[in-house]
Amino acid sequence: VVLGPEEAGQPSGLAVAPEPHPQLLLSPSLDSPAPHPNPELPENPLRRLLVPEEEWEFEVTAFYRGRQVFQQTISCPGGLRLVGSEAVDRMLPGQPITLPDPGLSLTDRGVRGYVRRVLSCLGGGLALRRAGQRLWAQRLGHCHTYWAVGEELLPNSGHGPDGEVPKDKEGGVFDLGPFVADLITFIEGGRCSPRYTLWFCIGEPWPQDQPWTKKLVMVKVVPTCLRALLDMARSGGASSLENTVDLHISNSHPLSLTSDQCKAYLQDLVPGAA
Repeated sequence: VVLGPEEAGQPSGLAVAPEPHPQLLLSPSLDSPAPHPNPELPENPLRRLLVPEEEWEFEVTAFYRGRQVFQQTISCPGGLRLVGSEAVDRMLPGQPITLPDPGLSLTDRGVRGYVRRVLSCLGGGLALRRAGQRLWAQRLGHCHTYWAVGEELLPNSGHGPDGEVPKDKEGGVFDLGPFVADLITFIEGGRCSPRYTLWFCIGEPWPQDQPWTKKLVMVKVVPTCLRALLDMARSGGASSLENTVDLHISNSHPLSLTSDQCKAYLQDLVPGAA
């Protein structure tokens, strides 16, 4: 299916390309940093965030024209794939997450048709997976997809996207290192909290000059472990008080840490974040 701007009634900027489905190219996993030499921190509990076998939990929310139509929290060791149909190639890596048919939530017949065409062009899906301290994305269908790291409540729509999800290879969309560095600054009294929410605009240009609620398909992905770390930092208060955090990764247990302990573990987590 090739969607062109010349088709009658189609929203402007619906960007798709008739390209063949590629195979998912996996980037090599990053080695975990060496154990912390400080005898006061013999085992850093936050280091489990970097262990390849640990499963990060992701909260996936989909919006059609600004209306929330789907939300699911999922842990998937091989990554996830956002697809528009259950009839997809299950030989591809990643657990497929099927976005709902717009007929279940939208009343405008024309908009329903446009959303269905976007979903049909997802093909093998929009793939997202973790390797070490990074998240990688790749589109396996025809729909051009743009991404940005924004707030949980809304994307950074007043500016351009952080990038376009590539088709012929994986592209990095999040790095834990800058997040940890910004979180340490926040714990030390910085006013700006770090961002961790991935927003994807599927099938259309990024909503730079219009409200994001006008876009046909927007998807938000939240790594819940990063949300938990920020929540703990926000409730830290005095460094002598302990706060409990659940990282929401596989086989994890709630941790009780003071702000000073949390800061030390974060500095140990990613080299150069101190």
